[in-house]
Amino acid sequence: MTKLRFIIIAIFVFSISVNAQKAGLKFIDKNDLKAYMTFFSSDELRGRETGTPSNDEAALYIKTNIMRLGLKPIPGTGDYYQKIPLVSTVTMNKESYLKISDNNGNTILTADSVVPLMTPSNTMDVSGKVVFAGYGFKDRNSEYDDFGDVDIKDKIVLMMTRNPETVKTDKGNGVFDGEDESSKLGAVFHKGAKAILYVYDPKNKFPDAFASGLAEMTSPDRMSIKNQEVDAAPLQILFITQHTADILLKSTGNSLKQMQEKIDIEGKPFSTEIQGITTSVKTIIETKEFSASNVIGIIEGSDPVLKNECVIYTAHFDHIGVNKDGEVYNGADDNASGSMALLEVAQAFINLKKKPLRTVVFAWVNGEEKGLLGSTYYTKNPVFPIGKTLVDINLDMVGRSKLPSDTGKMFGYDLTVTQPSEILVYTGHESTDLIKMLSSAAKKAGVKVTDKGLDLEFGSSDHVNFLRKGIPAFLFISGVHSDLHTIRDDIEKIDFDKMEKISKMVYLLGYKAANQRDRIKIDKPLDPNDLNISY
Repeated sequence: MTKLRFIIIAIFVFSISVNAQKAGLKFIDKNDLKAYMTFFSSDELRGRETGTPSNDEAALYIKTNIMRLGLKPIPGTGDYYQKIPLVSTVTMNKESYLKISDNNGNTILTADSVVPLMTPSNTMDVSGKVVFAGYGFKDRNSEYDDFGDVDIKDKIVLMMTRNPETVKTDKGNGVFDGEDESSKLGAVFHKGAKAILYVYDPKNKFPDAFASGLAEMTSPDRMSIKNQEVDAAPLQILFITQHTADILLKSTGNSLKQMQEKIDIEGKPFSTEIQGITTSVKTIIETKEFSASNVIGIIEGSDPVLKNECVIYTAHFDHIGVNKDGEVYNGADDNASGSMALLEVAQAFINLKKKPLRTVVFAWVNGEEKGLLGSTYYTKNPVFPIGKTLVDINLDMVGRSKLPSDTGKMFGYDLTVTQPSEILVYTGHESTDLIKMLSSAAKKAGVKVTDKGLDLEFGSSDHVNFLRKGIPAFLFISGVHSDLHTIRDDIEKIDFDKMEKISKMVYLLGYKAANQRDRIKIDKPLDPNDLNISY
């Protein structure tokens, strides 16, 4: 009789839990998502770049909505803002230039149409001889070495993208193959060059960084948390046009195209120090201090003991602003989609008659595009103890499905954008409990989850800062698409049916994690020192 009574009670409690989950689901609706997104990814917010008034407006929009929903502010402060002290290092483009002079000091060319690939650590003004170093490439499997017959120490190096082999196979024929080019840059650093002048090789489909869009994708500024400044480039790395390269090479009797043809036909380098000219490269850096905000709302758990543990949801709400022509990077998918999905998830939780046993924290983090700044600051200054945080559920780009235009590569990496009702998850598989919860939540929400393991092929996201603290984390992402970090990432391309399903799935996952009596078991803890993650 006692056993039967226990079974009946268990069934009754389980039924209450299931009904509670369902009660929350009805508050997640694609029409709400579209309403949120219509403003948050509009031109009015000017790309939500960290450190701008539009970013502050975006933070205020989130704050007013979570106040309206009834989430609680940060404990002990009465505020929903977590202020982040920042330092911004900006390249003053109008005052930065490249100048070519002859041996008599006469100016041959002054160009401000240069694109910094990386912001140097401080103001730099260098002059010197220019060495044409072909592709800037050394083949470990052959005798080919663009540096074999030239000394580039204290010189300015002019070099093309790609290498003889990739040109032959047409590999890397695009914007910028970061994977291949990074090893070349490392070699030039090691050999002591003063500066690097990059130019698209003439067989590339793009003639310069303006045509390829690289000029829009690279930022002329660097941002860091105050007193935690990150390492910057120790020298200037600038993309120049092929026209500028031809002027530099004029005294050799060859154009850039002719130089490339010689290398490719004869299969050997034609590196040379260019005679008769001196080149000056100047980059002016301006530094300022300011603050930006994470936006945080809390739903307190219903159990007097377990409410001292939490599940945290994160999504970055910043994007990359406007381009030099005033066109807005609306960042509809990146990451208005994740940010607005969290508002719907928060609404689902707040409308439950009985809240989960544990506390649920919602953190809209800032400065992700500047180097995961908001989540870095949060994990070092948590509003809920890190040791009591069970899992991070991070949403970054959850609104896109594959379109006909999603072909090719991005910075040398394959586009990974998924189909409707499909999402990628990146996770370390620390907990079998969590993986089972995800599987159940995905099934109920009608979502196909493709597990990609731990390491992203391209870029990173805010979940990595929780991983570094030993907290299990999920990154949910629709994948990399052809409109990433362009002015084409607009609301018209958002799949709202997909967004609704993903929102329901992560709500169910968080509910399960926050509402079970037993603490989530960690089967395979990760060593943060072993994590191979960028930023």
